Amino acid sequence: MKKTILTIVLAILCLIFRLQSQEQDTITGTIYTQDRKPLAGVTIKIMDTDISATTDQNGKFSLVSKTKKGTVIFSYTGYETQSMDYIMGREDKFKIFMRELRSQLQEVEINAGYYTVKERERTGSISRISSQTIEKQPVNNPLQALQGRVPGVAITQQTGLPGGGFSVQIRGRNSITSGNDPLYIVDGVSYPSTNISFNYGGNILGNNGANPLSLLNPYDIETIEVLKDADATAIYGSRGANGVILIKTKKNRTGDSRLNAVFSQGAAAVDRRAELLNTEQYLGMRREAFKNDGLTPTTRDFDVNGTWAADSYTNWQKELIGGAAPMTNAALNLSGSSGKISYLLGGNYYREGTVYPGSFGFNRGGMHSSLDIGSPESPFRASFSTNYSRTNSILPRNDLTQFLALAPNAPDLYDASGNLNWANKTVYINPMALMLRTNKAATDNLIANLNLSYKLWRNLELKGSFGYTTQIREELNKIPLASFAPVNNATAASRVSYFANARNNTWQAEPQLNYSTKLGSGRLEALVGLTFQENRNEMKALEASGFSSDELMENILSAANVLPYQVTYSQYRYTAIFARLNYSLGGKYFMNLTGRRDGSSRFGQDRQFANFGAIGAAWIFSEETLFKENLRFLTFGKLRASYGITGNDQIPDYGYLQLWYSGNSYQGKATVRPNTGRVGNPDFAWETNRKLEAAVQLGFWQDKINLEVSWYRNRSSNQLIGDPLPLSTGSSTITANRPATIENSGLEIGTNFKLINKTNLTWSAAFNMSIPKSRLIAYPGLESSDDAYNYIIGQPLSIRRNYHVNGVNPQTGFYDIEDYDGNGTLDDVDRYRYKFTGQYFFGGIQNSLRYKQFSLDFLFSFVKQNGNNYMSTTTFTPGRWTPETPYGNQLTIVLDRWQQPGDQSQVQRFSTTNSANTIFSDAKNEGGMAIQDASYIRLKNISVSYILPAKLLSAVRIKQASLNIQGQNVLTFSKYKGLDPESLSMLSLPPLRVFSVGLNLTF
Repeated sequence: MKKTILTIVLAILCLIFRLQSQEQDTITGTIYTQDRKPLAGVTIKIMDTDISATTDQNGKFSLVSKTKKGTVIFSYTGYETQSMDYIMGREDKFKIFMRELRSQLQEVEINAGYYTVKERERTGSISRISSQTIEKQPVNNPLQALQGRVPGVAITQQTGLPGGGFSVQIRGRNSITSGNDPLYIVDGVSYPSTNISFNYGGNILGNNGANPLSLLNPYDIETIEVLKDADATAIYGSRGANGVILIKTKKNRTGDSRLNAVFSQGAAAVDRRAELLNTEQYLGMRREAFKNDGLTPTTRDFDVNGTWAADSYTNWQKELIGGAAPMTNAALNLSGSSGKISYLLGGNYYREGTVYPGSFGFNRGGMHSSLDIGSPESPFRASFSTNYSRTNSILPRNDLTQFLALAPNAPDLYDASGNLNWANKTVYINPMALMLRTNKAATDNLIANLNLSYKLWRNLELKGSFGYTTQIREELNKIPLASFAPVNNATAASRVSYFANARNNTWQAEPQLNYSTKLGSGRLEALVGLTFQENRNEMKALEASGFSSDELMENILSAANVLPYQVTYSQYRYTAIFARLNYSLGGKYFMNLTGRRDGSSRFGQDRQFANFGAIGAAWIFSEETLFKENLRFLTFGKLRASYGITGNDQIPDYGYLQLWYSGNSYQGKATVRPNTGRVGNPDFAWETNRKLEAAVQLGFWQDKINLEVSWYRNRSSNQLIGDPLPLSTGSSTITANRPATIENSGLEIGTNFKLINKTNLTWSAAFNMSIPKSRLIAYPGLESSDDAYNYIIGQPLSIRRNYHVNGVNPQTGFYDIEDYDGNGTLDDVDRYRYKFTGQYFFGGIQNSLRYKQFSLDFLFSFVKQNGNNYMSTTTFTPGRWTPETPYGNQLTIVLDRWQQPGDQSQVQRFSTTNSANTIFSDAKNEGGMAIQDASYIRLKNISVSYILPAKLLSAVRIKQASLNIQGQNVLTFSKYKGLDPESLSMLSLPPLRVFSVGLNLTF
């Protein structure tokens, strides 16, 4: 009986267990961010139970349910909590996309250089772009990624050639004669901003030459922060007078090892073409010019006297700059961690050709590494990073763009045999011959940084940053005999090669002590540190001649004569002590004090040190009860203000000393002579820049709309100016401080909108605009200085003093230029008018849309400005041409010219004479005729991407893959007559339109 009962009990227990096992089932799924990246660490919990789980590194989870139906809760810090109902057998596998909380944008850590600060707590003006933004642009220089995206920062690309120069100004021009470049900091190390190329006979890479930032791989960059006001820049002292650009490269990622590969292929081409005269129009212009002058073509007027075919036509824009520059970009990064050690190792390659005919181009290969030791809780931490690149380029020494004005009926570049065509000595300049004059350059770039930190006590930390950068550049410039026209009767002595070597080394050491503690109901943070920096810049160039053949010109040993051409050496030393004190109270009130005492070797012994500092404050008024209860739509509101003084030591090294040069020998002995360009002055001191700013930041409806409006006023005084000296001194100027003051003020507006925020559809937009104002508010002694006819008190520095041109005289057909003082000669006194040549406002409009696995991003940039028009780079008055300088073609707008007495026109009569050419030159160069509205709107960037389905990738063990199509400088809308309203020149290659197709893989 007992045995029977035991059997029944066991059977019942088995049945219950079986029923329970049938009721339990497994719920699985994957959690993603909105851009479809797996999200680790998400908490998943079944409502009203204690059953929970977390996602792994791949965003996957699994948990057992005891009920047939229920509700699953998904929660993760910084993201909206979501819930989903389930019914076993119907919805037991989830794919969830977590939406980021908009309010978390205020919690983003901002890199301020020596410290980090949360976005909501910053008291200074700091703008930021991330790697996600940079990676959506097919750019070869990080500066291109900032264009149109950062308020207050005006960036102009000076040429479309790879590695070329950029002009960068943060909140205007602060100095009349000193440098206005911002300070660049890469991974905590000072990085040069000056030209790294040898300049002989002009530089086709732009006014600023080869740009050092072209040596960096944009894909290696994690963030770029731009520091603008005194509160943000004063801790950098004199180095931050013109703003600071902080570049932080990608670091290690914790978790499992991850391999990321990127490859893209594209092409670049000229976006716009100038409307030049065709052969019929051109010859009509030339014939009319001779008729107006009462002359007939001479035997040397080959273009119009029948020597060159009248029915021949060459589109020189298509022929010379109409090609497609191929582009290849590849990068491979491996990152991960093991215990307290995390690492990153990457390599990259970039190649870009040119739109010129021929095999010119630029390529860059590099490596990037980072090693971190220790966790955030460890007392000792170390971080070491290196970034190395090798850049090789071969480019022509002459920009082919300057030859677009060749006569459209000029002979072909090559004859029937494929040789350079000199057309029986009627061709003085063949662009393809000048392409034999090349510049070959190789540059090694290394950035290394070591950061050490040790917690002495819980709230006290000792840090040390040690950095080193070097750029080593070798250049070879060749001018072979084959590049000269036969009509010039050049000899073997004309073969010249320039061998140049440049080296720029900087080391930097910055020990730092950080302390933080609670103080009352607030928190106090303090830091104090030292900076020691040295820079050495060397340039050695040799001129080699007397080669027996063009083929031997790369071998200096084959030269008969070798002479020093340029030898320079400079050493710059800089030291400083800096401090910061920050106090926050109740998460609402913030005060930030910074100070720095700088010492620079660029000043005389008693002027080497100066003090700089700033104060910044912020009040998050949205945390006040009054606003919380009555303005519920206001999610975030902050007022901030700052004031401070920074300095500027961007002046030449040894400027305070009298420099001497080697002179001619005297009685067989060497002599020296003073530099007659300037006289040494050990008493000149730092320029100072006083910066004031006030701003408001607002967030509405859970930060669906964010707005920041900043007003600033910077006054730079104690200007270093070259004062003229009497001729009896033997020198022309002496550099000295003068109480001249420049004021830059303006308004900056930045907004972003979260228009749609659904699981499968998101749409966000952003808008920024800068309205700068600049004026010279004081310049004692301006009337007697060399700048008397360059600047005007109360007006911007970017003006051009000019004659008053009354247009074209209806009777004579020539420009009517007013002789203001009536002395019968046009001189500086007659330049009593002026025209503005700067920017009235600029900005950008950005949109980002995502639908399921597709995303679209695009940016429109806009600029309202005045700039140089086609006349500024036109060689001759319309109608004139010479074989020695055969740039006689014109834009079609000259067809609206004066033709007969009584005509009203803005283009003077066609003429071939020297007198007409002089009037034309005076009108365009000194009369302001070469300045026009150069405003434009440009589709700066567009990116379309598609994330491949996870099911498709899992079979080949790929975690994530995306395809993308990207474009840069896609479309330009402008009334500007010329090639490009950004570079504003008909003589240099404009920024190119770029399209690329790419693949991004993560393993």
